[in-house]
Amino acid sequence: MKPRSIRCMKFFLTLFNIVCILFGLILMAICAMNMRERKSRPEQQSALSRGVLAFLLTLGLALVVTAVLGCIGALREHVKILYVHACFFIFLVSVELIVGVGGAVLSAWVGAGSELRVQFYRNATVDDDHRHQEFWDQLQAENQCCGVDGPQDYAILNRPIPPACCARAHPLREGGARSHLHQTCLTDRSYYVIGCEEALRQKKALKGNIFISTGVIFALLEIFCIVLALWMARTIRSERRKLQQNLQAHFET
Repeated sequence: MKPRSIRCMKFFLTLFNIVCILFGLILMAICAMNMRERKSRPEQQSALSRGVLAFLLTLGLALVVTAVLGCIGALREHVKILYVHACFFIFLVSVELIVGVGGAVLSAWVGAGSELRVQFYRNATVDDDHRHQEFWDQLQAENQCCGVDGPQDYAILNRPIPPACCARAHPLREGGARSHLHQTCLTDRSYYVIGCEEALRQKKALKGNIFISTGVIFALLEIFCIVLALWMARTIRSERRKLQQNLQAHFET
């Protein structure tokens, strides 16, 4: 009968690898949906965002493959597969750590405010560019913001605050009702007062915290899988050596 320690490690290693498989599939599905959505709005997709999605998609695929190897190695008690599984997870954890630190440094030094400001002034000074107007209307309505630093940006350019800065006016089609609600919004000063730069920074910080928390949890899970795989491989090898020695001693006697 197999030792209880091997059976426990076999159960938990298989369980944790199944969790990693599910996480990898969910990550791949989210990246695929984001890529499909961003194809319909190419003006909102930068080279950096495409690179991040491609990296996460590759990471999800690598995570699934590595976890499948872990399940096979644990269920079949195959020592070499367990060592390969542990080496793959060590590589993934190293890549995640390097990319995480690099991303944090890059995010701290590079901001999107200057690019956003250029787009805003281009939208505010070019009358016939409807594509940029639609982009800013959608950006302000979705993020509940107005201008780059606030509605005072429109006052600086001697431009009226657009309906996109008003929560009640923007969803309506062009017409008398929209004009009335827009005018009421301007009179009551009920338009958004936060700038889009600050709104996007807050949203980015929230997404970053969620991403970091999730990454830390699964990095710890991967490290636990590495320890379990190496421990199980060494235990199996040790038990097989003991069994071989016992059989050899039995035949010698």
